[in-house]
Amino acid sequence: MQKTIFGFSLLTLISVSHSSINPSDLIKVNKESNPQCVEYYNYKGDTYCSTKRLQTNGASITEAIRNSEKQNIVFDNRVWQAAWGKQDNTITTIEYLPAGDNIDDWKELITTQFIPNGQKPITPKDYLELILNNFKQAGLNPKITIWEQTPKQIIFEFQVTSPTNLQQDELQKITETPKGLYLLHYVMKQSDMGQDHRQGWLNNLKASSIK
Repeated sequence: MQKTIFGFSLLTLISVSHSSINPSDLIKVNKESNPQCVEYYNYKGDTYCSTKRLQTNGASITEAIRNSEKQNIVFDNRVWQAAWGKQDNTITTIEYLPAGDNIDDWKELITTQFIPNGQKPITPKDYLELILNNFKQAGLNPKITIWEQTPKQIIFEFQVTSPTNLQQDELQKITETPKGLYLLHYVMKQSDMGQDHRQGWLNNLKASSIK
């Protein structure tokens, strides 16, 4: 389930032990196939599903929420499972974790969110300032790195080093559209994901798009 800390969504995550999931055992989801899916997976740009529960990792997501995904996410070469989601009038959130990982004991996670425009649209800069203010109110002082910034989009990173139980390193892309804000997060539950890992996920976030 999504973890909300300090009044905004600080991503959650989960690490890899997906050897038990073989894409050849799954059904590729497309216009021609309409399986009665109970679990959903993403692998190398395609969506797959199983018609029976393969995981005992606490993952739970409905077909309606899974189909409400509004972003084309570029994952890495692992199998990722759509693990949790929620949708209401104010926000749509879907979380993905490496297949085989436990949503309640996360170490790595991808989260997509869509916030429709209200009476007063929020810009990427407004949203970033809200996050920074929430950190300040919580007494945290994370390292903030702005990787890209335009009036309509910001890609940034925050690294929480202390306290130990809140350590995490998150990359986030905020994109403004006429419909609202689209958020794409990748986070690890450690204070520094490492240069090569960071660059790989920056590339993935940049290559991801809105449907």
